Amino acid sequence: MKNNTKQAVRKAQAEDIDIIHNILDMEPFKYNDEVPYDRLWLEQLVLNDRCLTLVYESEGKIKGFISGEKMVSGAIMIWFCAVKKEFQNSIIGVKLYKEFERVCCETGVTAILAYGYKTSAGMLDRLHFYSNDTTYREFYKPLVDW
Repeated sequence: MKNNTKQAVRKAQAEDIDIIHNILDMEPFKYNDEVPYDRLWLEQLVLNDRCLTLVYESEGKIKGFISGEKMVSGAIMIWFCAVKKEFQNSIIGVKLYKEFERVCCETGVTAILAYGYKTSAGMLDRLHFYSNDTTYREFYKPLVDW
């Protein structure tokens, strides 16, 4: 029997904001019993032209997202790359990142910055970001010669 499961990485829309907000209800984003981050900030990350937010959708459900904000320097700062717990370690984060990088290259972004937690540092290393060896890691990847 043929598997017709539709999978797509697409630009986030206003109706995705509540789902995105709920995806952040986990470590390392959740610091207490409340859902973290003000919903208004997430609205800006989805609706503001200076920002880029993509979602991974499969079987009619959003399973993860990546979001960043363009900086004056021409770089973009990734604020979030999060996948629902039950779908982690299934390459969704990598698919989100690869599409994010592709869109950035097409729109003239010159570099990508990201902060890595223990949950994301391995993926950022595999994606060839540069970093130092401190506990809280800042990553940088120039987008030249693409």
